[in-house]
Order: sequence, then structure tokens, then C-alpha cells
Amino acid sequence: MQYRFGAYTRAQRMALLFLVLVATAGCWLAGRIFLLGEATLPVIKAAAMLRNERAAEDAKNFRPPPASFAFDPNTVSAAELVSLGLSEKQAAGWLKFRGKRSNAFRAPEDIGKLYVLSEEDKTRLIPLAYVREQTGRSSRSTARQVQGFVFDPNTVGAADLERLGLSPKQAAAFVKYRSSSKYGRAFRKPEDLRRLGTMSDQQKDHLIRFAEIPPEEPSPTTPPQRFSFDPNTISADSFALLGFPNWQAKSLLRYRGDRPVTFRRATDLRRVKSLDSALVEAVIPLIDIAPQPYNAPAAAQNTPARPTTYSYRPKTPLPPPGSFDINSSDTSAWQALPGIGSYRAMRIVRYRDALGGFYSVDQVATTRGLPDSTFAAITAFLKSSPVYRPMAINKVSYEVLKKHPYINRNLANSIVNNRDKAGRFNGPEDLKRLRLIKASELPRLIPYFSFE
Repeated sequence: MQYRFGAYTRAQRMALLFLVLVATAGCWLAGRIFLLGEATLPVIKAAAMLRNERAAEDAKNFRPPPASFAFDPNTVSAAELVSLGLSEKQAAGWLKFRGKRSNAFRAPEDIGKLYVLSEEDKTRLIPLAYVREQTGRSSRSTARQVQGFVFDPNTVGAADLERLGLSPKQAAAFVKYRSSSKYGRAFRKPEDLRRLGTMSDQQKDHLIRFAEIPPEEPSPTTPPQRFSFDPNTISADSFALLGFPNWQAKSLLRYRGDRPVTFRRATDLRRVKSLDSALVEAVIPLIDIAPQPYNAPAAAQNTPARPTTYSYRPKTPLPPPGSFDINSSDTSAWQALPGIGSYRAMRIVRYRDALGGFYSVDQVATTRGLPDSTFAAITAFLKSSPVYRPMAINKVSYEVLKKHPYINRNLANSIVNNRDKAGRFNGPEDLKRLRLIKASELPRLIPYFSFE
């Protein structure tokens, strides 16, 4: 029997074609799914392992909601710390910090010292903490109530300071600071309490709020007395009778020190800057400085004393002009020159030794404390000579270089580093390698270097 294509209707032909296409697509899709399933199996397994690891980590780090209860940081246990919301590692760090000390935490705020806690943990735990201190076998809370009452910081006692919130140690430091005041009152206004370094800013603010300093009662004034006195020997009480405050009288004695002679003329009293200048000018006419005794030699005992209020010490004869060696003369030889006493001679010799010798006469004028007029008076007697202690620039150490008056630390370090990197210095020209030495400074440095 023959079937013709046209025997089926159009709808039947379209349905048959659709079924063929669906069957073909289903076979192709089933094959792709099978192939993709085999290829993605390792990825699926890895994802499952990752989920399992995350679940185990979450279970390990899981913390129950933190509890809130008061605790003493010096006695709290690890289990209680965990219940307070800390991890086991944080609890172990807490106990390690505390160790065997019973007072590792002196205040709740000391919890902030624990670096194992986060700022959130510290903020949450500090309000819950309280600290107890041991007193014999009984314990009592140190959280004493801070009181506020009006007080005078110049007279308040240690017990009242503790009531105001200071610890016994802080109160003792307060009283010690007040008692060591040299010039009357230690506190002249409430803000002066900020000078105490043993208190926190909160404690200072609290004390300043209640501090009241009564006005200082003027001491009974007595008219100043007028009498002759020697400022080298007058006592503090006698000096106060002249009208000076007691603290200025004590200041005069400190300025005078142990020296037998401090003031050689009446106007020298102006050098004491702590004295009232108006009072000083008023008592200068009253000053009578006793002449200092001079033990004259036996041959001159019958010689009448010089009519002067100052001690007279004859000097050795002046050296011939141009004969005084500036590098070989000692302090006693320098005192033979006009205007040079023991102090200036010591300054000149000390400065010369620090340099290693003067290479010119003009260097003597750079001695600190030597007036230009004195140098002009002694120049004619001076004679230059070679420097007696030059430094071997290729061998000298940094410590020796930095002690020279003309060489600072930076230049000494530059010399040593340049010598190590660029090699030895063969002559003065090689000093130009150093950028820290200006061309104008070379003439005064070269005499103090040897290049062997």
C-alpha cells in the first residue's frame, strides 16, 4: 500500500515535526548534562568542603550573649570572663597580665591596659568592674565617695585631700609640694593647682572647682631702718630691717653663697636681679664694704697701708713687649699681664687647652669673658707660637673631633664618614671635599690638622 505525503493534513505534519525536534533536543541536552556533571564534580565537592569548614569555624568562635554582672578584675576567674563575653584567648591574657598579684588592677580604668581586649570590650567591662584592696584579712571596697567642699589649698590637710578624691600618695605629694615653696604661698590662685603633676586632669578640675584662696593679709609694715651695712656679711634678718621682703633677703644670701667676698663695690648690689631695684638704689649710700686684709711680706711690715677700701696685691713685673708666649704660659704667668686675674687666666688657659693651642695672637681675644679693652692692653706683650696639639685627621676619632671648639657634631661625623668612603686626606686641599666646611672657615681649621 502506498502512502503519499499529502495524505496527512498540515496540522499532523507540524505536530510530527515538533515531536522530532523535541526528541532531538532532549537527547542533546541529556548528553550535555551528563558531560557537565562529570566536569563540575570537583567544584561541587570543594564548595561542600568550604561550607563545612566555615560551619566548624563558626561553631568554634561562637560566643553566647555576654552576661552583665559586677566583678573584681583582681579575682575574677577565666570562666566568669568567658561568660562576660571574652574569648578563651582573651581570658588567658587577662589572667597572665594579673599573674599572682592581688592588686594588679588598682582602679576599674586599669582594664584599659589590657591590649588583648578590644575598645568595645573595655567600654563594656569598665562600668561593671569594682576594685577591692586587702586590709589585713578583711577586704573593703576602695570605691570611696568623692566629696566636694570649699578648701584653701595653702592650708588643707592630707585627710581632707583624700576626702576630695586624692589617694594617700597624692595627698602626701600635695603637702610636700606646698611645704617646699620658697617664696611664701605655694598657691596664689586656684589655677596654680595645675602645676601638680601627680594628679589627673579630672582631679585638678574637681579641686579647682572648690578651691578658694583668701586674700593675703598684709604683714604689719614697719618703717625701714637706715644703718650702714656690708652686703658681704649682713644677715637675712638685718637685711629685712632695711625694708626688703624676707624672700629677697634669703635670695641675697643664696646669691652670696660661700664666697668670702661677693661685692667689691656698693654698686655691685645691682647685680642681684631678685632684689627690688628701687630699694637697692635707696640703700646703696648706706653700704660700707670692709677692706680685705692683705698679708704683706715681712720686709714690708713697716710700710704704711695703702689708703683704699680694696685689697692690694702687687703683681710681678710686666714681661718685655713681644716676649709672652701664648701657648707655653701657665695661669700664674698670665696673671702678670695687666687686667688679667686668676679667673681670666684660668678661662684663657682652659680655652687654649680645648683648642690645642693658639695659632695666632688674635685668638686670645675670642676667649669668653675677656673684654676688648683688656685684650688691647695685653696685645703688645703677646707672642705667637705653633699649635702644640694638632689632630691627625686620618686617625682621630669622632669623639675627639666633636670636643674641639671649632668642630660640631655634624662636621665631626662628616669628616669620619668622608674619610671612610673617599679615602685619607692628603693635604688641606682635600678638606674641600667636606661640604660643611665653608671656604672662610678653612684658615682657622687647617692649623689644627696634621695629614700624616
